Amino acid sequence: MNRRSLHLYATVFVTSLGMSTYIYFVPIFAQTFAATFLDLGYIGSANALAYAITPLMVGYLADRFNRARLFTLGIVINVFAAIVLILSRSVGDIVLFRLLGGFGYGFFWPTAEALVADLAPVNKRVREMGLYSVAWASGFLVGPLVGGFIVQGFGFIWLFVISAALIALAIVPDVLWIVPGYQQSRRISQNFSGSFSTILKLRSWYLMVICYGIVFSIMSAIFPGYANSVGVSPEKIGLLFTVFGVSRIAVFATSERFSEFGEKRALITAAGIISVGGLAIAANPDFTGFLVSLIFMGGCFGVIFPLAINLISRHFPNERVGFAVGSYETAFGVGFAVGPLLAGTVAAIANPSLTFLVISFCGVMMSVFVASGQTYQNSK
Repeated sequence: MNRRSLHLYATVFVTSLGMSTYIYFVPIFAQTFAATFLDLGYIGSANALAYAITPLMVGYLADRFNRARLFTLGIVINVFAAIVLILSRSVGDIVLFRLLGGFGYGFFWPTAEALVADLAPVNKRVREMGLYSVAWASGFLVGPLVGGFIVQGFGFIWLFVISAALIALAIVPDVLWIVPGYQQSRRISQNFSGSFSTILKLRSWYLMVICYGIVFSIMSAIFPGYANSVGVSPEKIGLLFTVFGVSRIAVFATSERFSEFGEKRALITAAGIISVGGLAIAANPDFTGFLVSLIFMGGCFGVIFPLAINLISRHFPNERVGFAVGSYETAFGVGFAVGPLLAGTVAAIANPSLTFLVISFCGVMMSVFVASGQTYQNSK
């Protein structure tokens, strides 16, 4: 790992720590305003809608302008997205403010991934994406536990203030080391016909990513509120997501081995375990049942991200890597937008536990799309 990569991963870790300190507790915060499960769906979808429409535009900008500066802008937006929640006076306010959070995600993640790809040759991207994933997942490992203690001991206002301060700390290594030392590769013209042709060829993989986004969004936007409604305390919810993060990091750290095992085989196995995990959450609505499910699902999430983003990005030329990661994040964002609204509707008209059958169904569909997906000769 070179020094530039180390600085980038440190910045990603601190930003992720700040974001994960509060985001899993937004559904519980909304429940203090008498939010229903359908309301939680609206909140999650508002956040994800902005996230869905932003990355492709940001990916385009990242191929034409300085990616490091766009990365800085993403951090700044996320600072404001956290602190503005202290102004919430209703569920509608939270919906509006989470739109800002979605724009922050849409700027931060695609530019971070483009910077990672800049630092790695094509044949090393799975390894570098794995290391990058360890960095952000380590933040998401510690953050929920910290957030749970803050909510339990000091309340939501301090949660949002401390989270914003943590994210703001990431600006320091960014402006000291990343922005001054970054040299962008050559920029490209505005001809996108080749890129969209590649997207069409890889449509099965994008559909798989959409299903993955649905699963992830339900776990982020609906599961905390569901766990709270069955008597799991905020502190224990934070612990659940911390254990989820440990499992994910353990798999991220060994992500390069999945290529040797076989990409399709690894992805289908992970999708199958996610499907079973959704069923287990529905069938065992208690802390122990949730704990076992999140351990296995966290490991599976650790399989899917580095393989999927590497598989997609390697089919684009190096000078279009910003557009490539933007297309991945857009597909993920579409699923992230659909998932909470779909799950919230199911919870509102039926038993909330049935929400997690949606996860099980998406796991099955992910397997189908992976099995039908094709790979093509790598772009140079």
